Amino acid sequence: MTTASLSGPELTAAADRLRSWLLSGAVQCDSGVHAGGVFGAFDADGTARYVYPEITGYYLHWLADVARDQAAERPLLARAAQAAADWTTRQFENGAVPATRAYVNGETESDWRNDAVFFFDLAMLLRGLCAATETGLITLPRNAVERVLAELARLVDETGEIRAARRLTPDARLPVRWSTVGGPFEVKASSRVTLAARHITVPPLLAQACTALAQRYAAVAAQVPLEMLHPTLYFAEGILVADPTSIDGVRILLQRLLALQNADGSLPEAEDSTVPRSDIIAQALRIALLTREGAPTPAMASLARALVQRIAPSGVLTFRPDAPQPQPNVWCAMFAEQALRWQAGRLAGHATPAAEWLV
Repeated sequence: MTTASLSGPELTAAADRLRSWLLSGAVQCDSGVHAGGVFGAFDADGTARYVYPEITGYYLHWLADVARDQAAERPLLARAAQAAADWTTRQFENGAVPATRAYVNGETESDWRNDAVFFFDLAMLLRGLCAATETGLITLPRNAVERVLAELARLVDETGEIRAARRLTPDARLPVRWSTVGGPFEVKASSRVTLAARHITVPPLLAQACTALAQRYAAVAAQVPLEMLHPTLYFAEGILVADPTSIDGVRILLQRLLALQNADGSLPEAEDSTVPRSDIIAQALRIALLTREGAPTPAMASLARALVQRIAPSGVLTFRPDAPQPQPNVWCAMFAEQALRWQAGRLAGHATPAAEWLV
């Protein structure tokens, strides 16, 4: 395995490239009804087809984290955050529910994701709005936040369980995927809802459901199935916020996951897969930083190097570098920028931010 460590300046330079692309205006719709919404990914030719709530929430959250240590960029961060908050407000006007994928180029393509509302997506949007408020980038858009909370509350069933999705029509057919059936990954979402109580009253049944979900999984954090690594890491990101005492279990979970690390430092999509997703590398590095004190380990150094090697000079990071037509990916870039910036900070002797700042 590649274990040579990148220096702090090398990590910072890589994070700077990612951040420059993310703040260049390329990832945020700049006109039309979806101005301010954030794209998730681009086609190989650079075309963005849709914006959506989850990634707009991530972007608001990421902007807030950057604002905490990049004071010189604050005016730009505030403009981007306000545009995203304004987009969010418009999506909920007149009782509407935002499309999971809102196409921006006049497409009317059928997409099963738009047949439902997802707890995870709305929770990420909620956290983004609250995080941007906490760092002073925006004023809390109270009406929009109340609408988000109302929709989240509708996803708590009569038994007090959080449902992953609510069908918008009785005949909507959702495929069986981790994002539609629920599971430990929803702890990330529920922990973000709980954080919103700092700013606004969370409906009691929703608050209780979020607390109960975290309690159910905290004691078994070390044994959570790996399966798809992306949602498993979402669980780790959430339980560190919801129940910090679970950190020892998360350390064990991370070691199980790192046992799958490839010779180049990368990680597969799943235990039985060889798909080399960039977001998973960044997620694992962030969890490693949050669960280990002191200098980065060789495994962490390998994760960082694997990420840096995938970043183009333009700052673009693709979802899968092995794809015939690699797609520049916005959430991969945000996760990676945060991971590399935090690791550079660790090498400089700075404490890693609290888990609640994980995008």
